[in-house]
Amino acid sequence: MPPIYDINWPLWLSTMLPMALSAGPGNLMVASSGARSGVRRSLRFICGLDLTYLLLALLVGLGLYHSLAAYPGLLWGLRIAGSLYIFWLGLRLLLRPLRKPGEQSEALQFRDGVMLQLGNVQGLVMLLVMFSTFSPGADAGTAVVLALSAALIAVNLFGHLLWASLGSSLQRLMRDRPRLLLAQNALFGLLLMAVAGWLLLRGA
Repeated sequence: MPPIYDINWPLWLSTMLPMALSAGPGNLMVASSGARSGVRRSLRFICGLDLTYLLLALLVGLGLYHSLAAYPGLLWGLRIAGSLYIFWLGLRLLLRPLRKPGEQSEALQFRDGVMLQLGNVQGLVMLLVMFSTFSPGADAGTAVVLALSAALIAVNLFGHLLWASLGSSLQRLMRDRPRLLLAQNALFGLLLMAVAGWLLLRGA
């Protein structure tokens, strides 16, 4: 029987789906992008997030994380840099001015998704947990790495589209309510800053 059938998929889904749907930095930025630009204009940002995470998943599954673990100072530096980048994104949201009537907001781009995902070092830890917990054996092989990585990206993509749709719904609600729009920017910005602080404390 191929090793991918030895994976406990129901347990995997019940573990990874809540994590993919939780209010992490990626989902918060996707919701903010959906609220500012709509779902369609957020797709490039989402692709940047998920394609980068797919690459990281493949690298971690094939042993990259264990190589990085030999250099704890490098991991610490990446965690600090990533946390500061997420904090900066939150601060930028918090201080974002209201756009003028009829002015179209600038959409987040593919490169923004790449940078955010690379800055989210906690995502590397989640990948390590996934592979160490759900891989059916130390010698399960490339097929298991590909299967787990593809399944994770599918779940992440579902979560990102859901968060973008929720953000887009908020956009329609607040189109003519500037105070609500300011409150939304402040909420997402403060949440991102709180996540960055949590990541810093967790890595201290």
